Amino acid sequence: MNDRETISSQRPRPLPAAAQRLGEAVWQPGVRVAALVGTSKNSGKTTTLNALLADLSMRGERAAVVSIGLDGEDRDAWLDTPKPWIYLEKDTLVATAASLLAQRSFEVVADLGIASSLGPTVVARARGPQPVQLAGIAHRGQLIKAVAALRRAGADKVVVDGAYHRQAAAHPEVAQRVVVSLGAILGDDPAAAVQAAAPTLWAMTRPAWPQAAGTAHALAGALTDGAVDKLPIGLQNLVVQDPSRILLGSAGRLRLERQGVRVWVRNPVALAAITLNPHRPGGLDAATQALAAAVRAGLGEAVARVPLLDVVSGWYGAPEELP
Repeated sequence: MNDRETISSQRPRPLPAAAQRLGEAVWQPGVRVAALVGTSKNSGKTTTLNALLADLSMRGERAAVVSIGLDGEDRDAWLDTPKPWIYLEKDTLVATAASLLAQRSFEVVADLGIASSLGPTVVARARGPQPVQLAGIAHRGQLIKAVAALRRAGADKVVVDGAYHRQAAAHPEVAQRVVVSLGAILGDDPAAAVQAAAPTLWAMTRPAWPQAAGTAHALAGALTDGAVDKLPIGLQNLVVQDPSRILLGSAGRLRLERQGVRVWVRNPVALAAITLNPHRPGGLDAATQALAAAVRAGLGEAVARVPLLDVVSGWYGAPEELP
């Protein structure tokens, strides 16, 4: 076993049963593209990505993966801790910078015509099981183009890695379902971690605007803390185009709640699952059950029907049965 394989064996890997359960939550009939959103660094998003790819392999479906941003590097750029690699099975398709692909390990099947600081971005097929780095996609337009190219190349399902704190993947033109990854690293205790992650989870769970609900103020751009200050006084209903455009911090979200403003989206993307990472690098790990309880308590009915999973330990919190 070489050094890379030795380090790899010590990194968290999803359990097959947990990967299957996550896949069941994500790949509902008609869903071809799923996106991942991480609430922070070390949220467990890459491990969640590996779980989805492993599930597709077990199902016998041809998987594809692309990232908006950078993922799959050896070490975390902020904490200098080892990161999980992104693992591809044979014949998995990937869209990434060509310079990151070893010629013997991948067959390039298409040039996306997208330039990046790492050179041209391509679609390639893995010749065998191996790790990969993802880069070369800078914005949503390029992401939509890459997903379409992966589907043309023969992908049955595409997993879109949203990169750290990038909600651009949670857009109806990109994906039909989204998974949010939450890590205990966000706080000294589970409640604090959930409070820090709440703006992202809250954005992903905004309901669709019912046309018969009355009058509402339609916001053309992004909903930010600054935009909240400019909203009309006495506003009751605010409609945003889609979850990717809700970019509130905690302060902005709390101001809306205090003012009694209900936020809706015109084009929702279903939240399929929330994955939990209880590990705190350099600190005391949280209990997965405590983290899950804090999610249910902190977000309430908004996440009641969403399954919670720890894909490494296999812990599973089923959605609640609501009338």
